[in-house]
Amino acid sequence: MKLRVCFAVLLLAFGVPKVFLEQRLLETQRLHGFQVAQWNKGLRGQIGQMGFVAALSGFRAIMADVVWLKAYSAFERSEWGRMKLLLDSATQLQPKAILFWEMAHFHMAYDAAMSVRLNEDLQPSDALRRRAERQYLQIGEQFLLDGIAFNPDSARLRERLGTLYANRFHDPSRAADAFLESSRKVGAMDYVRGFAGYQMAKVPGREREAYQLLREVHANKAARGLQFPPTLLHVLADLENKLEVPKADRIGSSAPAQ
Repeated sequence: MKLRVCFAVLLLAFGVPKVFLEQRLLETQRLHGFQVAQWNKGLRGQIGQMGFVAALSGFRAIMADVVWLKAYSAFERSEWGRMKLLLDSATQLQPKAILFWEMAHFHMAYDAAMSVRLNEDLQPSDALRRRAERQYLQIGEQFLLDGIAFNPDSARLRERLGTLYANRFHDPSRAADAFLESSRKVGAMDYVRGFAGYQMAKVPGREREAYQLLREVHANKAARGLQFPPTLLHVLADLENKLEVPKADRIGSSAPAQ
């Protein structure tokens, strides 16, 4: 009882002033068009009455970590539905935490999706297992899309989206676009632009666009004295054959790997 009273006093002393400051910040963010997480009854149900009060009182980061630990416990027990709700709550509490969005998408699109796809004991029908897998893939995709909406300058989330489209949705066109968008953001990894070209090369009708992009990647590496990955040279050579590039202008088949 004494512990609850002390906790309530701390909330009133430190949390209330912070609520007013954060509310003014949220109003300013909305005024300038920033995405702001919407807290709802679902969040309140996941973190409880005291947790909800604590979050409103300025302890969102702490409550987000608590919820994340609960989500991990659900992961260990393969409670995918409960884990999804908890991940929703954690990302609502900390929408600017890139890692939360990234890991939430991974748990749903990879861990949960692969688990239901392979678990014949859970569902003997292959068609229903594939359907469940697809649903979890879409949930993972949505986590990334929502994360990007809250963090429009994140190169990492767009890179993860490209990887998801390439490896799990087998959609090279959308993968190429996601990688290309990632490459234009501050902090993007050097290899992402090449990934965009590799995926683009698989899309009928986008071969020339892919070739131009990969030639730029090749020229950039040459100017910096970097090695040419074998994949880059192989894809360039394949595109040069498809596009019937004159032999004198080719680089894919002639440039040696350093």
